[in-house]
Amino acid sequence: MRILNRYISVRLAFGWLLVFLILTALFSILELVGQLDDVGEGSYRLGDAFKYVAYTFPGRVLNVAAVSSLLGSIVALGTLANGDELLAMRTCGFSVLRVARVALGAGSVIMLGVLLLAQFVVPTLERQAKVDRELALSEVGSILPSGGFWTRDKHSFINVRSSAFGGVLTDISIYEFDEQGKPTSYVTAREAEIDQDGQWVARDARQITFTEQHVLDKSIPVLPLDVFLNTRQVDILSITPAMLSLDELYQYIRGLRERGQNADQYVLELWQKTTLPLKVAAMIFFSLPFVFGTARDANPGRRVTLGAVVGSSYYYFDQALGYMGLLLGLHPAFSTLLPLAIITLMGMWLLLRVP
Repeated sequence: MRILNRYISVRLAFGWLLVFLILTALFSILELVGQLDDVGEGSYRLGDAFKYVAYTFPGRVLNVAAVSSLLGSIVALGTLANGDELLAMRTCGFSVLRVARVALGAGSVIMLGVLLLAQFVVPTLERQAKVDRELALSEVGSILPSGGFWTRDKHSFINVRSSAFGGVLTDISIYEFDEQGKPTSYVTAREAEIDQDGQWVARDARQITFTEQHVLDKSIPVLPLDVFLNTRQVDILSITPAMLSLDELYQYIRGLRERGQNADQYVLELWQKTTLPLKVAAMIFFSLPFVFGTARDANPGRRVTLGAVVGSSYYYFDQALGYMGLLLGLHPAFSTLLPLAIITLMGMWLLLRVP
């Protein structure tokens, strides 16, 4: 039995790898074609487009993980079914449940892999890809390896170390000079945000003013900023859900709620990321009805096509229900787990009909 377990696992691994490579390569090419439209704008060049596609590649792996698991399982198990190998295994007492257990056991590698990608790899690369692309397109500043975001506005130099919850920028510094290049003032603040009137304000600020006679140093709890970032520069520093790991998403949600801001979009992203391994497992499980029963007589191309339709339909239904849930005020847990429950119950019902 161990030999059969290993044999099925190896065939599944080849099937998953094949489909993963095909789908991620296809979507990477489409992404590259889209990026080519921006080549030549600002300082964005062909090499930047390739770099952006490479940086966002792990994110595409996450996006196609569930569908790839379904199609890869159909390809691998379908090959065994068409060669009567599954029939021979069942004749020897290898039940459908046993095949399901082996498939899910082998798929645990994918489940763990997507979780590690979502936590440690994708957020950093997505953030770097977005910042590099936007800076090259707009030429509104620069990012230094250890100095945060720098930009210039006439005689002022602005530095923002990082961004925080809900569009709040943290650890900021503003250096102002006169026309002769002499420093006139220096402002540092713990954070800056846009108030209800649309005015940038710095909180817990320290302002140092230089004159010919003396230097004025004072602390100001709330300081209006006449010179600060424009909309394009703020967009560069803004945080999207894809740029946050699981623990960062949780902390981000807590921060938004403490500030009285809507965190539903980030809660939905957290649920979608944490349930991704379960979606992979559900898709692997749902592949079994495609290859049992009358599987020996099924056309392989038709089987894969039907699997692609089911997988893509599930993906778009899952995404649409999630955003519809935000509009209707449904809890993200419900809109995330409902498609998962439906596909799992359908797979169980179809397997129960297998003779």
